[in-house]
Amino acid sequence: MVPDGQPGKGRYGHNNPQNNNEEAPGASAFTLPWGYQNGAMFNNLVVFQQYCQKYGKSHDGLAPLCLNLRRNGLLTPWSYYSLFEPYQLSREDYLNGRVIEEPMVIHDCDRPINTCAAFIFTTAERAKDLRQKPVYVLNHAQNNGAGRSTMATLDEHQNAVASLARKMEEGSGLGIEEVDIFNPYDGYLTFTQQFLEGFQWHGVKWGEAHDFYADDIRVEGPHPFLSSGGNNGTGRNRSVLFSDSIEQLRGTAGARQVTVKAETALAGCNTPDSCGFLMMSKYPS
Repeated sequence: MVPDGQPGKGRYGHNNPQNNNEEAPGASAFTLPWGYQNGAMFNNLVVFQQYCQKYGKSHDGLAPLCLNLRRNGLLTPWSYYSLFEPYQLSREDYLNGRVIEEPMVIHDCDRPINTCAAFIFTTAERAKDLRQKPVYVLNHAQNNGAGRSTMATLDEHQNAVASLARKMEEGSGLGIEEVDIFNPYDGYLTFTQQFLEGFQWHGVKWGEAHDFYADDIRVEGPHPFLSSGGNNGTGRNRSVLFSDSIEQLRGTAGARQVTVKAETALAGCNTPDSCGFLMMSKYPS
């Protein structure tokens, strides 16, 4: 893995012409001059602030999640951090990280890298005799919601994920209590709680994600949330959410292999208001 052509490098925004544009044409006149450069980052940060106000939480509550994602990423041999920055973050490192958009710090953001992944899809009949154990796709569902404005709200994000959760349950025939592995998108840690609470994995309700993060979410523990290390722990590739789910169901995740039952997995990306998920299983039905 060679991020941006330079070992040890990872950068944001150099492929975005808006960064170098001397003008703000069209609808961008209402966003770019006011600091709204990156929709996913800024938009979800505002929603995160609404979340903290509504539920009495703070940015500090994300620290256990960030540290565990880095830990899981370091258990992934090909990850950016295993290859180029093989050390674990401390809580102090996280809390004192460079501010990107207050209160978001650099460690809340996935690191851009150049990488790729390939997945082979075929029929269950063809897959059953292959050398590698097949993993079966039970359902796919997607949300592409259009918000009421350029700026989303907490209610819109929560409603979108709750709607997606219903689609996944109806399409797969599995309730969330039957999902063993959960790898939702974590491009910015300020929105990851929307997936955890919207799907209610391991019984987590609205406003309870930070308390869940403070519990045992290690791969060895009872709540192995984002066993992949996510984009935050491995580098922005998104495919790790699916590759780890497959490896967990096959029992080939190595040092990341969970100790709980691993027969079903739910994974997807991107942001809460526009995302798609797959439900996977060791068994065809």
